[in-house]
Amino acid sequence: MKKKNTKTRSLGVKDAFKVLSFIFAAILISACSREIVFPTSEVVPAAQAKLKIDENKSNNYDVKLEVENLAEPERLTPSRKNYVVWMVTKKHGTINIGNLKVNRKNKAELETVTPYEPIRVFITAEDGDKVVLPSTQVVLDTGKFKT
Repeated sequence: MKKKNTKTRSLGVKDAFKVLSFIFAAILISACSREIVFPTSEVVPAAQAKLKIDENKSNNYDVKLEVENLAEPERLTPSRKNYVVWMVTKKHGTINIGNLKVNRKNKAELETVTPYEPIRVFITAEDGDKVVLPSTQVVLDTGKFKT
């Protein structure tokens, strides 16, 4: 019967430092930034959206939304005039954070800064651009997340 070699080789100080530095950097990066990919939409299934949230030095949240393959709101059923992005916050409810304009390549972007901690972002199709309450026509929704 052969014995297995059970000797393990330890890392040198330099190698261990490199590994620990990499782990620390990965934790630091993931703690500062969060990227959320929206699930496939039943309303606009070709749309692909991602949301990036960073807490900045002022304890505000930088929010960047990018959407590709988003049909113009006039092509929806029922037809609408524009898209509005909504953010659900921990302590301040649901707020309108801006309109989403679709370009000729069916892409749309929105960047904003908010003092409120977001826990969900969703996009609705609306008849106006200055709405204060979201319609029931939700086009894309992240669902709840942690920042």
